[in-house]
Amino acid sequence: FLATALTLLIAACATVVGPDNVAFPTGYGNQLRYATVDRPDNKQVREIFTSEKSAKLVRDGKPIPDGAVFVMPIYAAKADGKGELAKDANGRLVKGELSTIFVMEKRSGWGAGYSDELRNGEWEYARFAPDGQRMASVDTKPCLQCHKPMAKQDFVFSLPRLTGAAK
Repeated sequence: FLATALTLLIAACATVVGPDNVAFPTGYGNQLRYATVDRPDNKQVREIFTSEKSAKLVRDGKPIPDGAVFVMPIYAAKADGKGELAKDANGRLVKGELSTIFVMEKRSGWGAGYSDELRNGEWEYARFAPDGQRMASVDTKPCLQCHKPMAKQDFVFSLPRLTGAAK
């Protein structure tokens, strides 16, 4: 009986993995937008936000803190009547309609439920619709696989832009 109870207790405490761990970050637009990325290859404009607190710690040479949230709203790039991507006076793509919002959040213990092949430290990923509703049945395995090679940057592609190292 004791062994069965102990097994059940361990199973109940096991880390649950997946996008349901990540809540929609209301008010992210009031945080620090530290990067805007033009993606003409897929006709998108991406913005990347995080908190001032996380940014300051990283810029001071500290690791990305537990509880950090990075938000990347993705906009369709506007096109002209000929289908050419529209550009502003600075040569940047002009953002159109918001299509989706990707979120990565770091919490202690979140990575424990993943295999070594997929684990991205303590990060989880989620995808939301423009209205903030979680997109159902999103497979985050591609997120984990894509970010995996960025282990030396705590799995964050845009870390050099946040630290100011990117030109």
